Formats: sequence, C-alpha cells, structure tokens
Amino acid sequence: MSIEFSRRTVLKQFTGVAAGAALVSAGGTLLAPATALAADGTWRRSTSANGWSIPNARAPFAGTCDIQGTGLTVVLRQGDTATVLAYLAQRFHYDVARLESGRGEIVGYRADRKVRADFESNHLSGTALALYPETYPLGVTGNFFPYQVTAIRDILAELGGVVKWGGDTKPSMESMFFIDVPPQSQQLKQVAATLRAWQLTPSKGAGTQNVEDPKRMKASKELAKSQKS
Repeated sequence: MSIEFSRRTVLKQFTGVAAGAALVSAGGTLLAPATALAADGTWRRSTSANGWSIPNARAPFAGTCDIQGTGLTVVLRQGDTATVLAYLAQRFHYDVARLESGRGEIVGYRADRKVRADFESNHLSGTALALYPETYPLGVTGNFFPYQVTAIRDILAELGGVVKWGGDTKPSMESMFFIDVPPQSQQLKQVAATLRAWQLTPSKGAGTQNVEDPKRMKASKELAKSQKS
C-alpha cells in the first residue's frame, strides 16, 4: 500500500518551527554536537559519522542512480551503497509514500559540509538518502501513520540492518536513511548481492512483500529494539 502524503504534512510548518527552536540556545546559536563539528556547524573530519571516506570531488566515487518504478534519480556512492539505498527508495515508494517529482527534494550525495546533526555528514560520503527532508524535517516526529512505520521497519529488516532510519536518531529526522555498517562490511556486500539477484527474479524484490507476515514483523521488531538502543 502507499499514500501520497503523511499525516504531519499539513502541520509541519508549525511543528517545524518548534523543532527548530529546540535546536537553538537562548542566545540564538545552533546547538550542535561537540564531536566533529566546528562552531559554525561545519563537519571537520575526512570521514562521515558512519565511518565512510569523504572524497574531495564527487566523480568517480558517486553517480546518478535510478529509483526503479518512479522515474526519479538520486546521486549516491557507487557500488553496494547505491544498490541498497536505491532499493530502499523504491520500496518506500511502493509501501510507505509515493515518490514524485514536484513534491520536494530527494537528497543523496552533497558536498556542503554544513550539518545540523552528526548523521547528516553521511551525505558527504554518499552513504545517506533523505526522502523529502522539508516534508519530514529534522526534529519533527510522528510524520507517519503506524502502518507506514511498520513498512519502514520491514524495509530495514529486509536489508539486514545495514541501514539505519533517522526516526531512531537523536535528534530525529524521519526523512533520513543511512548506511550503518563500515566500508568493508560483508553483510552490506551480501545484501547488495541479494538485491541484484532479485532484479533478475520476477517474484522477488520491491512490491512483492507482505509487511504484515508474522515472521517479517517479528524480525522488524527485533531489529527496531537493537537500532533504537
């Protein structure tokens, strides 16, 4: 199942203001983690928060990827990362909310080192995907209906936990998904290989899942406990 808009879309202009205020101190300065951020919010490390390298130039480490079934594209780190995140976007389109041009921006790789939270630095390494970040902004929770959250949890479990959802981060950003394993992860390689095999199998892949299957729901809940902690 899929819907075009989430239940918080209409309210985001109000809740977004409140969320933004929560990230600002009484003196009016942005409250950023002390870890790898400069005072102006610039990410200073040569790797993103998830441990992946940040090249000085986009090519050739990142490239434009098709999000199958949508007619849309996104720039991601080439290889297994692109395979996994593009598939996630495809399933989001089918099972959570439709991805359509004109609704907002889909963000993969970006070169701007200004970030508001550590996990946003994952865009710099091409290992993060934000689906309509203006619709589902930083600090705003409850954007999705319960059945949409169930679908998101199912997607994460199907991907073997190699991707983390921004709904489980602090601060929360429910539009965000990022690779949550190191560059040499064998699990990532195995998941990507499975997804490529599914592309050649008509009965496999996005659009074929029953997210309410008891076994899938059990796996989703177990992963959620792990990723929330």
